[in-house]
Amino acid sequence: MRQVRSSALPAPAGRRKKISKNVPQIILNAVIILLLFLMIFPLAMSVWNAFKLDYQFEDTMWYPTFPLNIYNLFDAFAQLKEYILNTVVVGIAGGGGLLLVAGLSAYAFARIDFPGRRFFFSMVIALLMMPGVLTLIPTIQLYKDFGLLNNRFSLILPLWTTGPIFGVFLLASFFKGIPKDIFESAKLDGATDLHCFIKIALPLCMPIMGTLTIMTLVNIWNDYLWPMIMLGNETGKYTIPVMLNAFTTDYYKTELYYGAPLAGSVIVSIPILVLFAFTSRQFISGMTSGAFKM
Repeated sequence: MRQVRSSALPAPAGRRKKISKNVPQIILNAVIILLLFLMIFPLAMSVWNAFKLDYQFEDTMWYPTFPLNIYNLFDAFAQLKEYILNTVVVGIAGGGGLLLVAGLSAYAFARIDFPGRRFFFSMVIALLMMPGVLTLIPTIQLYKDFGLLNNRFSLILPLWTTGPIFGVFLLASFFKGIPKDIFESAKLDGATDLHCFIKIALPLCMPIMGTLTIMTLVNIWNDYLWPMIMLGNETGKYTIPVMLNAFTTDYYKTELYYGAPLAGSVIVSIPILVLFAFTSRQFISGMTSGAFKM
């Protein structure tokens, strides 16, 4: 009997040791769950409050109610459709130019030997690390001097100039990883640098181009500060974030509830959610393909 008791004694100590090892993991899981709740619950509130009538809003803000009021969606879309189109135009014009400039510039840095190449690429990296707010006021003054305030082109031009910086960095790293023999063989057959870019480099970098396209469209769709500054009182040229803010402010002043503005937020979130749902694998593939190589 004594032998049985002595052999059974270490078991509780072993369990206590195992539990003590799991305590950090339990705490970590609890923190993660809390953070997820803090992120997801406000989003859920926005969605279910978007379908409420005005008299339901104040008393039932913290939980959904039925029946759903889908007319908020129609009201919001009727007031935002013009500005959705404005944002799409900026996205197509600005995003297309950004991809073109980023691709050509990155190929030049990676595959064309020209004086000052290392210096200029170092400047690209320096600009990538520089906070945008540092150059905000000088840039505004520059656009003002050139008469570009209250002009839709003022939203597109920055995408062609400073917008491609990250794309240049990402694509140049990828182009440097392509074996030189491929380009040298093509040049022996009479191909120019432009032909090498179009026929060889561009098809190979399509996953990264897809990633840059997604990032650019999301940034344009969500950009609030720059359009607000550049467009001023030109409300007809507003993009989605600027107009949604004005719509929310004006609607709350007159109607004293957020049903329709929240419905507007739901509407403008749908394209981004759909885009990410269908392109998340492409996005990850492009980021890993463009991993920096020394």
